[in-house]
Amino acid sequence: MTNCHYTDISQYQDLESVNAFSELVNQEKIVDQATMLKYLAAMSRDNARTPMQWDTSTNAGFSQGTPWMAVNPNYQTINAADQVNDPDSVFGFYQQLIKLRHSSDLVVYGDYQELDPADDQVFAYRREYQGQKLLVISNFTTDTLKRDYGQTGADQLVISNYHDDQLVELRPYEAKAYLLNE
Repeated sequence: MTNCHYTDISQYQDLESVNAFSELVNQEKIVDQATMLKYLAAMSRDNARTPMQWDTSTNAGFSQGTPWMAVNPNYQTINAADQVNDPDSVFGFYQQLIKLRHSSDLVVYGDYQELDPADDQVFAYRREYQGQKLLVISNFTTDTLKRDYGQTGADQLVISNYHDDQLVELRPYEAKAYLLNE
């Protein structure tokens, strides 16, 4: 699910958001309404409180009644039913991750070593267990980045959320893991 991006402060229920809007827009006039609504679309706690988008039926399958908050209008294209039936969805990728965790002692018991703690765009680490090494690389940005952690010499790409590995090129929100032959 994504943030709802309400268009009017009256759609928000979170008192912190409503109070901040009142203070910063109406009282102190630090920001205009449109800018504050953009801030709230990104940061309001109400983003995590919208009704669960189960399917494409009325109210996203959340309730036969009227939900206390508006359902995100994108429920027709973003919902649990569509995720479950799509092997390339976030749900499908999480299923693969869970399967990997249950089948790999390296993932469960491996010693953990973060590779570049100062990198605020990429989270990369190694796990080592009983002579096996796993390299995990995740790009947490909307940008394509380049990072070389030795993946070009890896034995095998174990898992990725993209179908074609670009090795040192990391596409937006790409996550992948390699078995290393070091």
